[in-house]
Amino acid sequence: MATTIYLVRHGQTLFNFEHRIQGSSDSRLTKLGIKQVKALRDYFNKHNITFNKAYCSTQERASDTLEILTGNELQYTRIGEIKERDYGFFEGRKDFLWSFRHFPVEPKVESTREVVERMERGMNLILRDAQDNDVILVVGHSDSMGQYLKQVANMKKFKGFDNASYVKMISDGQMMEYVESGWPAENVRINLDGESI
Repeated sequence: MATTIYLVRHGQTLFNFEHRIQGSSDSRLTKLGIKQVKALRDYFNKHNITFNKAYCSTQERASDTLEILTGNELQYTRIGEIKERDYGFFEGRKDFLWSFRHFPVEPKVESTREVVERMERGMNLILRDAQDNDVILVVGHSDSMGQYLKQVANMKKFKGFDNASYVKMISDGQMMEYVESGWPAENVRINLDGESI
């Protein structure tokens, strides 16, 4: 059995724009984020990439992205296991420090192991229902999907997801194999009025 999976990060959000930590918290897509997702949708259309199944995390930025990508014409399933890492105390903050040495106690942040195990459960749910030759869209988040790829798909050098970028994988139901990645929205820009430039 061969299943094609496109892992997609949501478009830019308000917290992304403001450089705030956004894990379990949520914020809306910006005008730029919407344009980024539309650029990815156009790329998929241009290359005749169609999906017969779709999944996203339970966070609104992911479901909003998925609905734009599919023109809201494909039913989808929201899966809590593929949500973003919970950054605990650091959620919504601008002054996030990867080092906790300034704190008298270590703030609770979901560990990489917990994230990878959770993501693996979510992806197993998706693959469990996959049929041969399915092309599946999975919209999620940079850190959680990136950690999954590094640990489970053995992509140790994976640099991460940009907003509205994708990674194409092939699965035989057991192993995930990298095929390609891309960022069709890389050059998308908008002016102050929200118009493309």
